[in-house]
Amino acid sequence: MPRIQPDDSVQLPAYATDGSSTMTTLFKTMAHRPDIMQSSMQLVEAAMRGGTVEPQLKELLAIRVSQVNSCFY
Repeated sequence: MPRIQPDDSVQLPAYATDGSSTMTTLFKTMAHRPDIMQSSMQLVEAAMRGGTVEPQLKELLAIRVSQVNSCFY
């Protein structure tokens, strides 16, 4: 199955590019469908930046969950 290439012409906000290159590639690939990309970025922003748990701890948790599930993060 052919892979969809990222759209490198899209400019992402800083919070979408300051994490892993995997997330940046994911958002740039979703840029082919801007409505989906924007909604997904808002969801990630709310989950990772909002609330009372520090963003660094959330990031560590995301890494650990991916390890437990044998998923590349």
